[in-house]
Amino acid sequence: MKRSSWILVLFFCACVMSCSNNDDNNPTPTINPDAPTTGTWRVTLFTDSGKDETSDFSGYTFTFDSNGTAVATKSGTSKNGSWSASSSSKKFNLNFGVKSDANKPLGELTDDWEIISLSATEIKLKDDNDDSGEYLTFNQN
Repeated sequence: MKRSSWILVLFFCACVMSCSNNDDNNPTPTINPDAPTTGTWRVTLFTDSGKDETSDFSGYTFTFDSNGTAVATKSGTSKNGSWSASSSSKKFNLNFGVKSDANKPLGELTDDWEIISLSATEIKLKDDNDDSGEYLTFNQN
């Protein structure tokens, strides 16, 4: 009887030790790098250093073509840029030109963003520098 108890204890220990450590605090992001190429998009969140600056993008619509071209349009005026997304590196690169007063607000979007999630209806990004407090969310129109 003692021997079967030890076997049971060893079996239990082996089961416990073989369990994976699943960290639910850092879920794997949903990434579909082709999703942005359908329809038009709008900025529904933009924070910089924790300050909500979403209203700076009011009236803008964005398109992301499959050839890597991004276009921001407001009141009939368009600004060309570029974009790319990688599911392997979890990066969303966006370029609307330099960050300067003359290029506000679109230059603020130029960055190598880290993908939080990327689906057919929503793109959630954060700056790859955690200290910046920059977050960007696009939703499909």
